[in-house]
Amino acid sequence: MNFLKTSLYTVFFLFLFACNQINNPLKDRETGTCGDETQPIPIRKILVEDYTGHRCPNCPDAARILNEIHDDYCDHIIPVAVHVSFFAAPHEPDFPEDFRTETGNTLDEFYGVSNQGLPGGLVNRKEFNGSLVLGRDIWLSAVDVLYSKTPDANIVIESNYNNNDSSVTANITVEFLNNIEESINLGLYVTEDSIIAPQQDGSDYVEGYVHRHMLRKGLNGAFGEKILNSAEKNDIFEKTFTFKIDKNWNIKQLELIAFLSKNTDGEIIQAESEPVKISN
Repeated sequence: MNFLKTSLYTVFFLFLFACNQINNPLKDRETGTCGDETQPIPIRKILVEDYTGHRCPNCPDAARILNEIHDDYCDHIIPVAVHVSFFAAPHEPDFPEDFRTETGNTLDEFYGVSNQGLPGGLVNRKEFNGSLVLGRDIWLSAVDVLYSKTPDANIVIESNYNNNDSSVTANITVEFLNNIEESINLGLYVTEDSIIAPQQDGSDYVEGYVHRHMLRKGLNGAFGEKILNSAEKNDIFEKTFTFKIDKNWNIKQLELIAFLSKNTDGEIIQAESEPVKISN
């Protein structure tokens, strides 16, 4: 733990965060592009977890809805596809892959998503209209409530891939923008994009389906780890992670998802995503 409060250090990281978030990412409805400059900087990042499986015929529809939300809300949205339950189990010969993970299984067991039927999802692991597990048609409404709220923290991810030993070093820096009077967890996930593998899509079997934002691993558990009992505005927290790349992962498609959550109930305070940096 490295907990620093000097004014010079804080000013430096305020500059770093401001540069890192200079383009407001909400899509301009008239131009169809991101960057309408109407939201505060830094912005609220919303973790949307899509619980899915390659044998789930309605799951591609949920993925399309999430992609549309991500397209409209741009960098406000951090999507993660979590493959779980018998819908994600291998079934030869049509579905040979097993994209389930220990992290995903733990999350599914804890939140009971697949017990309510797939597809289903969580939006910042926060209740919306009295429900924690949300159907795909409700995700947009839940996002719309959250996206304009001022964030309580901002996260910067800096990473580097070492080709010599297939390892990644990720430095996570958090600046707290408001006081938080409760225990805080920090978690780091690895996701992989654009994985080509079979998927049942309605009544169609799609051999070359493109799986997006797939959860590959939780580097410090499904819920992260407790880092602080509380935090004050302008506090800075840093942590470094080092991990090996699995031989089946495509380093060019890997992304790191960092999140802060309440230790008490798991609600997401803030999240961030960044592709793994590959040095030239």
